Amino acid sequence: MKKEMKKDLAIAVDLGATNLRVGVVSKNGKILKQFITETPKIKNQPSFLIKTIIVLINSILESYDKKRILGIGVAVPSPIDSKKGEMTSPPNLPYKKVAIVKPLKKYFSLPVFLSNDCSAAVLAEKYFGAGRKSSNFIYLTISSGIGSGIIADNHLLSGHNNSTGEVGHFIVDTIYNLPCQCQKGYGHWEAYCSGNNMPIFLKTWLKSEKIKNNYAVKTSKDIFDLAKNKDKNILNFLKQIGKINDARGVSNIIVAYNPEKIIMGGSVVLNNQAFIIPEIKKNIDKFLSPPKIIISPLKENACLLGAATLVFFK
Repeated sequence: MKKEMKKDLAIAVDLGATNLRVGVVSKNGKILKQFITETPKIKNQPSFLIKTIIVLINSILESYDKKRILGIGVAVPSPIDSKKGEMTSPPNLPYKKVAIVKPLKKYFSLPVFLSNDCSAAVLAEKYFGAGRKSSNFIYLTISSGIGSGIIADNHLLSGHNNSTGEVGHFIVDTIYNLPCQCQKGYGHWEAYCSGNNMPIFLKTWLKSEKIKNNYAVKTSKDIFDLAKNKDKNILNFLKQIGKINDARGVSNIIVAYNPEKIIMGGSVVLNNQAFIIPEIKKNIDKFLSPPKIIISPLKENACLLGAATLVFFK
């Protein structure tokens, strides 16, 4: 009698606002193979996004027997409709909603699990990272957008429609009153400190400080490059970022959830720790005892590994 092949692998999809990553992950959290491409952003054409995910998964399956795959986990940068298996109103992607579960399940005939990216990432920290010995902690990402995943008393907080953790939409400012890309409010944390919006805030700040805007800044990387070259105006701007926004947002997290530690990730943080972490620690409110603030040991793999946990630890 032929021995049945063991199902011991998960397909993980990290659908980011900037990059789309698809990998195959073992149950001990090892990424065995992955492909990375730019996330498709063709307005009102989510079908092309799904086709791209399918192509990347098929590329993975060229190297691994499908019989070993337990399922597909997908982490997305937006609220989700868990009943319909859709991501809804992603603030940094040009879609109103995207059906994820149904088309992937139909194509691959595998179980498909969907989660907000930060909720997935905090599970990755719980099973594979800095949260393994903690029962109350937060995963916070500052990347194209800003979001969090929350473990409270050893349970994932999900909310009534699986949208807990959208901390990027905390109101942190009423002076500059910048509109958020979500188009549903002003003064949101994401409108100031996210990778997508920091250049917009810089332009507003320079004008308010009556500093001539001669900076050819298009991305947050441009801002940090100037800071690394010790540009005084940019260094002052980053102090403002830390004082008004990063620390205010983090302080809100602390008083709302009382975490033991905050595990930080996302490209803005991972690539610019020296300009961000000290300012947060310097400026956070001390009403409650400050938690440990650390960089994710999983780094850029947190969301991908989190997508795999949806399959292994469902």
